[in-house]
Amino acid sequence: MSQIERGARDLDKLSTILRVAEALKLEPTKLLPGPFHSTPRLGTNGATLGTAPEVVPAIETAMLRYDGIAPLIGVPDRGPINTDELKGCISFAFVCSQTEQWSRMAPLVPEMIADSYHAVRQADSEASKREAKTLEALVYRVTSGMLDRLGETRLPWVAAERSMAAAEQAGDPLLIAGGAWRLAVVLRHAGRLTESTDVPISAADALRRNDKNASPEHLSVYGSLMLKGAVGAATINDHSATRDYLREIERTAERIGQDRNDFWLAFGPTNVAIHRVWLALEMGDPSHAINLSDSVPIGLFASGGIL
Repeated sequence: MSQIERGARDLDKLSTILRVAEALKLEPTKLLPGPFHSTPRLGTNGATLGTAPEVVPAIETAMLRYDGIAPLIGVPDRGPINTDELKGCISFAFVCSQTEQWSRMAPLVPEMIADSYHAVRQADSEASKREAKTLEALVYRVTSGMLDRLGETRLPWVAAERSMAAAEQAGDPLLIAGGAWRLAVVLRHAGRLTESTDVPISAADALRRNDKNASPEHLSVYGSLMLKGAVGAATINDHSATRDYLREIERTAERIGQDRNDFWLAFGPTNVAIHRVWLALEMGDPSHAINLSDSVPIGLFASGGIL
């Protein structure tokens, strides 16, 4: 505390904030700065990666309108939803999300929410309903991520839970795992650090039970969950668990042998190398982080070979 008060040490890591909050008997969120808002910056091609906070009210209205309240307020049915067009829109939204092009993505979100809602209502078979629920889960997952990055505090949680609920109704274990990944991020940003570790690790444990003949997609999603668990463990100063998780993560990346982006969860040797550097810093070992940085393939970023 004395070092922080004198300015000799920065309060710049969640793990430090957690320890100070525990000492002061405060909620960790009380020590966090105000909501983070993305600021415009230039991409590699010179294009501006903008923000879109002005669209948030329209997204909030769509989230309220196209849910359980819809029948009560008499939301009219739309014409037939073209699911192929909706899939294309979702894919574009995830590309925008992974490249932080919020100003391009945000105007699409209210319509994606509406279309996914009506696609579920118009489904005329169990198969088509599962497909519609899959699309709804992805819509709410990408929406949660954008709202989180724009600094919203309530809506990302709501969207993440809706994504999980839709994924469960779709019955796809990997889709459910993707929802757990997004929920873990929301929990971390809300200061629920223990839960942000438990959620992805529990989801990863569920996937591990079917690991024997795992597909690359299965391993990729599993590895992404384990990365989130390692980040959470490092944040709460559980260095032993962090190292155990990292060993499992590296083993999984070796099994895959390539960078993948299944279910829009980037995982592979490159992402693992990046996280190893970050986690070394989080655990207070900058010298090790510097040594590890040599293993990060910077050339892939310059060539656009990695998201």
